[in-house]
Amino acid sequence: MIRLIILLLSVYSGAAYSGSAEHSLLCKEPGQSSDAARLTLSFEEEIFFLDNTDRGCRSDYVVRQAQGTENESIIFSYPTGDDMGLNAQIMIFAAPANGGEAHYIGDIPAGASELKDGNYQDIQQAGDSIYENIYRVDGSKVITLMPGKELIISGEQCVYKKAGDAVCQKMRGSFEKPVCVLNDGTRKILAVASDCTELKENL
Repeated sequence: MIRLIILLLSVYSGAAYSGSAEHSLLCKEPGQSSDAARLTLSFEEEIFFLDNTDRGCRSDYVVRQAQGTENESIIFSYPTGDDMGLNAQIMIFAAPANGGEAHYIGDIPAGASELKDGNYQDIQQAGDSIYENIYRVDGSKVITLMPGKELIISGEQCVYKKAGDAVCQKMRGSFEKPVCVLNDGTRKILAVASDCTELKENL
């Protein structure tokens, strides 16, 4: 049910899926007599093992082939009802394509939408700004692509007019006149307004 809600949100936000086939996995928890705390996930002849004791089989698990390789699979663990909220995350694991041990490689926000290129886009408001972050999932890790976009809709922030500037300037954003910047995590650099068109649609 939780995964259905997330998928509906993705469709609502206009996401276009990359078309990689995905399959729901059957989940089996270890018996009480078992020393191992790992879960057993299966689809047809493929069997995966992973440690996710916090969510256990309450989570929905989905597997798909890793982008750009036939030898690896990516497993998504969707948040349960107890995990849902503004900071809900989809846990991601990598595993051999035909089954085996799955290893945790990172998270993406539960509200992220999959793009045509296979990356994931997350847009959300926090404080005085609307942020866009893009995530890439490869076979070994989840990468946050930099810089991200930020639309300042209230208050003053220190913004560099050019990437090479040594001194930033205070700039005020508002709902009527928001300020679009590129945010690399340490510096905010002024961008053209058209770069934040999609973020303005969330006002």
